Amino acid sequence: MDRNELIARLGQLLVADPAVSDGLWDGYALIARYGDGALARRLSGFRYHDGAAAEAATPRDPAIGETFDALRTATLVPGKAPWDACVLRIRRDTGKIKVDFEYDEPEQWDITPDTLATVAERARPT
Repeated sequence: MDRNELIARLGQLLVADPAVSDGLWDGYALIARYGDGALARRLSGFRYHDGAAAEAATPRDPAIGETFDALRTATLVPGKAPWDACVLRIRRDTGKIKVDFEYDEPEQWDITPDTLATVAERARPT
C-alpha cells in the first residue's frame, strides 16, 4: 500500500476500534511515537467533544500499530532518518484525516504526567 492508502486504512481501523467508537467525539487524535528499546512504538489516543478536555482513548487493535510501522516505511525520505513521531487527526463531521510527521523534534509529543494535558490539547483536531 502507498502512503495515502495506509492513512485511509488507519482511519478505518480507528473508527472501528471500541476505544474510539464507544463514546461521543467530534475529533480524535492518535500520536505514534517511536523510540529505542522495549517501547519502540507507543500509541496515545484522545477523543474530543464540544471543546471539553481531551479524553484518553488509545486503540487496542494491533493492526493499527502495524499499519503505522508500514506508514513509517512508506514515507522514508532518501538520505534522511525516518520520522519518530506522527500525529493523525480525524474530524468526525467531515471525515477528513490530517497527518503530521515529526522528524526534528519528536520529543514534543512525549507524554508524561506533566505534559499530558498540553500534548493532548496540541493534538486536538481543528
